[in-house]
Amino acid sequence: MRVVLSIAAALIVIEAAAPAQRLEFEVASIKANRTDSGGASFSFQNGKVIVTNFSLLSLLQRAYDLGTSRVIGPSWLDSDRYDVTAKSQAGTSESDLRSMLQTSLKDRFRLSVHWDKKEMPAYEMVVARDGLKMKPFDPAHLQHEFKPGRDGTSIMGVGTMANLAKSISGYAGRPVIDKTGLEGQYIYQLTFNLLSAQSESASDPAPDFFAAIEEQLGLKLESKRVPVEILVIDHADRVPIEN
Repeated sequence: MRVVLSIAAALIVIEAAAPAQRLEFEVASIKANRTDSGGASFSFQNGKVIVTNFSLLSLLQRAYDLGTSRVIGPSWLDSDRYDVTAKSQAGTSESDLRSMLQTSLKDRFRLSVHWDKKEMPAYEMVVARDGLKMKPFDPAHLQHEFKPGRDGTSIMGVGTMANLAKSISGYAGRPVIDKTGLEGQYIYQLTFNLLSAQSESASDPAPDFFAAIEEQLGLKLESKRVPVEILVIDHADRVPIEN
C-alpha cells in the first residue's frame, strides 16, 4: 500500500509541475510603423489579430487585458508604433488570441516581465444610492434594443460587472474595481460627453462621464487608493525580431 501511495503522490507532483500550454499564432507579422499617422486600430476577428499604429504599451494592455496605468516600463513603450497581423484557426476564442499575442510580443521584443502590486489612485464601482438601473441579461431573449444615444461617446453591450469596470477604466483615467457584489451578466448602455464643457450646438447634450455612470447605470465611482496588480516590463527591444 505504501508503494502505491508513493507512486500516486509522485504522479500528482509531476502533473502539477507541468508547464502551461504555450499558445502561438500559425502566422504572425510585427513591424515598426513609420507613417507618422494619427490613426490607430485594433481588432480580434475570426481567429485574426489586426493592429495598426499601436504602441508596445497599448499592445501589452490589450494582450494582458489590463486597463490604464497597469503596465510600467521604459518611456519609449508609449512612443514607438507598430503594426501586427496574426492568424490562428477560425473561431479561436478572444482569450486564446490574447495569450497568443502575449507569446508573440515576448518572442519578437525579447520581453522580460514580472507581476507586482502598487498602491495607486483607483475607483471602486458600487451601486448608487438610488439603486441599480441596469437589467440582468436573459439568455432566452438575445435581442435587446439599444436606444439612440445623445451627442457624445456611447458604450453599450452585455457583460459582468467586472467586465464593465474594466471597459470604463480608460475613460475614468484610473483602474476601476468592481465592488458592487453583483453576479451574472447585465445589459448596459452609457452615453457621456468627454469634454468638461458641453457643446453649445448639441440640442440634447450628454452628461459628463461620472454623472452618466450614476444617472444611466445606477452606479457610482468612489475614489480610493488601493493595491493594484501591475505588469512591470524589465526588458524589451525597441526593434522587434524580423518576421
